[in-house]
Amino acid sequence: MGSFVRGFWLLTWRDEVRGPLETRLACALASLYVATGLSFSALAVFMTRQQHLSPAVYGLGASVAAVLGLVAGPAIGALADRHDGFVIYALLMWVMAIVTVCLVVVSPLAGLGLFSVLVMCARGSAAVLGSLIGTAVGRDRRLRFRAMTRAMSNTAMIVGLGIGAIVLAVGSRTAFAVSFSIEAVLLVTTGSLVLRARRWTSAEPDPVDDSDPVQKSPEKQSGVRDPRIVALMVLNCVFSLAEPMLTIALPLWVSTRMQVPLWTVSVALATNTVGVVLLQVPVARRVTTVRRAANAARSGAILFAVAAALFPVAALLSHRAGVIAALGIVILLTIALVCGDVLYSVGSTGLLYELVPQGSYGRAQGIFGMGFDIAYLAAPALFGWIAAGGGAWGWFLLAGFFAVAAAPVQWISRRTPSGQTSLAAAAVNSKG
Repeated sequence: MGSFVRGFWLLTWRDEVRGPLETRLACALASLYVATGLSFSALAVFMTRQQHLSPAVYGLGASVAAVLGLVAGPAIGALADRHDGFVIYALLMWVMAIVTVCLVVVSPLAGLGLFSVLVMCARGSAAVLGSLIGTAVGRDRRLRFRAMTRAMSNTAMIVGLGIGAIVLAVGSRTAFAVSFSIEAVLLVTTGSLVLRARRWTSAEPDPVDDSDPVQKSPEKQSGVRDPRIVALMVLNCVFSLAEPMLTIALPLWVSTRMQVPLWTVSVALATNTVGVVLLQVPVARRVTTVRRAANAARSGAILFAVAAALFPVAALLSHRAGVIAALGIVILLTIALVCGDVLYSVGSTGLLYELVPQGSYGRAQGIFGMGFDIAYLAAPALFGWIAAGGGAWGWFLLAGFFAVAAAPVQWISRRTPSGQTSLAAAAVNSKG
């Protein structure tokens, strides 16, 4: 089994990561997500136990940071559209490294302020990265490259979470200081790798050809005001609720409505992680046209609806059929979520890159990413209400909401002239 996994990764890496530019971007993302895993493990615990902030004060600071991140993503993404995105991304990483080191020596309230800076830089860097991939990686390879790096990122985050678990087991201030130092080094490495990738951009980008009818169409030139793009961004706010269904809703539902061990949540999270790593690239290889991208996104939305409808089924079986039956339904809904997540992620990314003009990638990626932030702001209240009072009807309403929201995705693809054109063929045609 181990040799199969190693062979799979080696083959996938060779197929999906080509040339020095893509290699450095991929390595940079691996470094970033190890640092992210460390941060997820240690930051909240450090602020509450070592800095002695109350959970209420920390929660308020986190909410403020999330709101600031909403604004920062589109603003920094738009900045990357006008200036050198490689330099902007590197600077954001280095600012995050400095802030991370400073967390250990500043006062608790100053630490909350620095936390907001971290979130703003993180959201901005995500938008800049989307712009960099859109402009530096060939049009026929964007989806597969992003899929590969997403699978790598999940693996890297597991490494970071594992190191973070050791830090939490030790629990001393020195352990947290070492953790933040490692994280800072990883962030500096990430920025440096991206900056070094800049020297190969002249040979790698897929230039926009004005003779390409897709690029010259009025819809393509209208930028992020295009109603199809606006619709896609609004829908992303809805479908981004699927991720906190696993990280927020499932723990609440298991602990309040189901008679199963709490380790059930860990089984679901592990299933999700493995699923994303194994499925992301194979799905991306099949999404080669706008129509297929729309079908993938719509299928993902339907699977989100199926997963939502299975939550009350799991609770019912936990009371009437026992732990094994309930665990089976939890794994089934987790599989629906992970398959939906992979399909929606690949499909929506393909649609966004195809609809947005190249000069607006950063701003569009920033606005698109707002859906994730809005979902995580709304999720605690929504899923808390379902667990406390909404019950089965709350889940069925959410399932219906997902199913209805899937319909406009097909409308978007029907209004796209290149819907049946292969992305690879379009890329070749645009190069003459």
